[in-house]
Amino acid sequence: MSEARRDALHAAFKATGYIVRPHPLAGDRKHVLRVEGLHPELDAALAAHGFTTWAFLTAWNPRAHARPPRTNARLQQRLLALLEARGHPSVSAVGVAEDRRWSEESLFVPGLSREEAVRMGRLFDQEAVLWGTVGGAAELVMCRAQPPAMDRVTRRP
Repeated sequence: MSEARRDALHAAFKATGYIVRPHPLAGDRKHVLRVEGLHPELDAALAAHGFTTWAFLTAWNPRAHARPPRTNARLQQRLLALLEARGHPSVSAVGVAEDRRWSEESLFVPGLSREEAVRMGRLFDQEAVLWGTVGGAAELVMCRAQPPAMDRVTRRP
């Protein structure tokens, strides 16, 4: 992936609204999460259930390439089934672009470790996941390996 495309995707991810739909684990209300944002009301609901971490995941549009709705629905069902098989509760969620041109069905997963969130993202060929801790800022975590930076230092004889 080109650096320009990677930068554009990163900017789009940062501008996305990560919406957690109302559910008892989320305090029975909708929450809109933002990259680097604090979310004290959601934190309080999670803490009341004994959670200290969370992740926002999707299986939609692997490698950031649009897929047909049917394909995305099948991938998302696989993600949900995998989380359930591993004993992770989840809450229905959706990521919505700032300009509302696109959205991706997602899952909010209380209690998921950062490592497991990245592993799930990689398993479903996602570029990034949103992850956080109770009391901390939401963190955009890149899942795909980034190429090593080129040595820009010019060596002189």
